[in-house]
Amino acid sequence: MTEAEAIERIHSVYPSGKKEGLTNMRAVMARLGNAQDRLAMVHVAGTNGKGSTCAMLERALREAGYRTGLYTSPYIEKYNERIRINGTPLEGEKLAQLVEQVWPVIEDCREEGLCITEFELGTVLAFMAFAQENVDIAIIEVGLGGRLDPTNIIRPLVSVITNVGMDHMHFLGDTIAQIAMEKAGIMKPGTPVVLGWQEESVRAVLLDAAKKLNIPVLEPRVQHVCETARSVTFDAQMIGGTIGSLTVSLIGRHQADNAAAALGALSVLKQRGYDRITEENTRRALADVHWPGRLEYFGRVILDGAHNEPGVKALCAYMDAWLPKEKTVLLTGMMADKDVACMTAMLAPRAACVVAAQPAIPRAMAAGELACAFERQGAKAHAVADPREALQKARELAGSDGTVLCAGSLYLIGEIRTLLRQEKEFRNVV
Repeated sequence: MTEAEAIERIHSVYPSGKKEGLTNMRAVMARLGNAQDRLAMVHVAGTNGKGSTCAMLERALREAGYRTGLYTSPYIEKYNERIRINGTPLEGEKLAQLVEQVWPVIEDCREEGLCITEFELGTVLAFMAFAQENVDIAIIEVGLGGRLDPTNIIRPLVSVITNVGMDHMHFLGDTIAQIAMEKAGIMKPGTPVVLGWQEESVRAVLLDAAKKLNIPVLEPRVQHVCETARSVTFDAQMIGGTIGSLTVSLIGRHQADNAAAALGALSVLKQRGYDRITEENTRRALADVHWPGRLEYFGRVILDGAHNEPGVKALCAYMDAWLPKEKTVLLTGMMADKDVACMTAMLAPRAACVVAAQPAIPRAMAAGELACAFERQGAKAHAVADPREALQKARELAGSDGTVLCAGSLYLIGEIRTLLRQEKEFRNVV
């Protein structure tokens, strides 16, 4: 089986997949020897910031000399990005070998009426990869929610819940309290939990859930935040005192809060035997971490996967600080099942004009419909469905001294990022 055939096989389960709580995951992993039970892991949930927090954790642990696994979703350009070994996407040959190994089990389960979903299959592959690669520790990002997410069969050393907001309401509930309870579902007896910055109503729900399990709660916080267009410096308030003048290379004020959550998890891991973690190597890691598609600069084009209300709020704060409206062209594409009215209302006043594109996915809102949504908010908008043509149009509108901000669906971010990396000056960017 080739890499391309393996990825095609993974995607092939999408039409028939049927989620049944955690039943599918437990059945498949039991047949494969429950590799997840032999792994040291960190489990990270949240509405926004969990991917960046995972990236910071992985980078810090690698800097400390540990062999790491990292499982995140969705991918930006290529499926292999979801499963990383020591910071590098899983090799295509190894991915193909894993698919060949687990496929007979998938078929056996299907014959018994257990139809695994594509995300469940990806999670199985990640657990198997990390076990076979003998990682010292794996960072596992929740896909959606927490309580019933396929990743929630693990017993982590520490759980992390980053900022919780309104998203995926058709799955998780239509109130912030309901959504918070779903995220709290990753908490486990005997496992400390780190809470990133939360609205007070969310914090109350999470603290109550932790109290019922009688587990330790860490709430690291930031102060003296100093943001530039390309980095953030801050002090972190930890249980043992304050760590001053930390710099994180990920862009945006919100990344200080994500970094604090990562620091909280690292402090628990150090207490649990990962004693090679030091302040010095953590500082180096935070200053060097990279995470594609999150306020990522490609010359005068910026990519940001803000695709829900909390993410757009964070993006708008960055725009207000560093991107003058008259010199900013917004290139965007959105999913039709998102709160498009809310997001267009926030973004429309902050750009000189908008180019609406249409990512190559059935859930995408039509470019013309999205352009009309922006026009209803008073913006001048152009509908250019094809992402390549949309990027060209946005660059023309921005001119030589303007900035193109590509924001919205990560599917669009991935398509635009691939196009940018084909250009000579960005060819070596990974």
